[in-house]
Amino acid sequence: MTNNDLIITPATWPGQKDSLSRTPTDLLNLVGWYGSTHSAAMWRKATEFLAVFQAEGVPGFDPQIDSWDPTFAAVEAEVMATASVIIIRLENNELLNGSLGSIAETGLALTSAALRGQAVIISIEDSMLTSLNDPGAIAQYMILEMFVEEIETNPALGGLFQLHRGNNLADLAQLACEAAQQQMTTPLAGWNYPNFLVKRDRRQQNYPRRVLLGGSSGPYAEVHRATFEQKKRHLAAPYTSEDFALKILSEGAIAEAWHIPYNNTDPLSTGLGMRTLLSIEAEYKKEADQLILPIMAEAASKAAATEIGFLLLYALTTGQEINIYLEPFDPVDYLHHHLAQVSFEADADEKSLRRALRHAGVADAVLATATRAEVIETANLISALHRAETPAFKQVKQSLLGQTEAFHAADNIRRVRTLVQAHLEKLRGDPRYPNFFTYATQI
Repeated sequence: MTNNDLIITPATWPGQKDSLSRTPTDLLNLVGWYGSTHSAAMWRKATEFLAVFQAEGVPGFDPQIDSWDPTFAAVEAEVMATASVIIIRLENNELLNGSLGSIAETGLALTSAALRGQAVIISIEDSMLTSLNDPGAIAQYMILEMFVEEIETNPALGGLFQLHRGNNLADLAQLACEAAQQQMTTPLAGWNYPNFLVKRDRRQQNYPRRVLLGGSSGPYAEVHRATFEQKKRHLAAPYTSEDFALKILSEGAIAEAWHIPYNNTDPLSTGLGMRTLLSIEAEYKKEADQLILPIMAEAASKAAATEIGFLLLYALTTGQEINIYLEPFDPVDYLHHHLAQVSFEADADEKSLRRALRHAGVADAVLATATRAEVIETANLISALHRAETPAFKQVKQSLLGQTEAFHAADNIRRVRTLVQAHLEKLRGDPRYPNFFTYATQI
């Protein structure tokens, strides 16, 4: 393979994957460069990072492209399932609190590595926590730190990954290349999957069977409350007899306590509060014989999707049964309910339209450079949303609405769900691990 072929992208993957060499355990001699893919994350392009791969002749997979499409998620999942080494690099650059969908991939990468014998390197930029100010992003980050600590102190999970902290990208690349070279000579072995099945069969005999219903904590709009609660009751219904001890995490004092860190403006205090609550919830999850994890269409939580991979990893050591429901997320509906309600007069002039768009959530800086045609188009899209005439996602993205905070939040939730779904489907479809977990896209 020539140096020009060392960087593989989702677009070039189909034509290059067959030319890659393989390890003795049939993994591809490839390092997956996963992690932060927002526009400010330039670590994959850094000269000091690429120079090491060029010098060592180790190929890397770069999923970062200018216009990400959900169809690329399947390629990312295929690479994660077959690369001998996986890097997960987490950066915020004090810019995008919503850019932590990579944490959801981290747990899934670790689960994949445990089963398939891959090497994982988790890299975290300096001062990650203090650069965050969005409670949802802080929750995702605290999930990562909590499970990293759990893995490092759990003998059953020892040696599963290497942890790299800081911004020395040359060191990160060197760690990855050394791991790739080791995989070609003395590869890692996957865990004993039949042992997991034996443990699960044993736990299924417990009486009463301990069942925990977690997942989404609530709908993103009050209009969806009834549907959300109906789904939750439907999931709980089979476990109300004396044969089961059912707990629901989204009810009661713990759920109410989440309002405390979410309303705190200090990242460190928010992180501490979330860590405490996450630890309490983790104890409930560890003791359960069966975990039901619904990520409902009406919910916006990224944290619930983020922890799926880590919980699957933990289940491998305990034999827990895990049932996952990952429903599709509609970013346009989310946007509809998170824009401020505005109305437009039929004969409104451009100045009035701009004023209404500002109230809806379009920033002054965006409106300052917007053309008259863009203002009118965006007003028409908002009017269509109010009439329940759902415009296409692409239309919304290309309009001024695509530059609102609400749209960025919706788009990030969509990406997290899409990536998690692709990785789960790839894992579920692997014939070497039958009946690992159940998975559905509708409740």
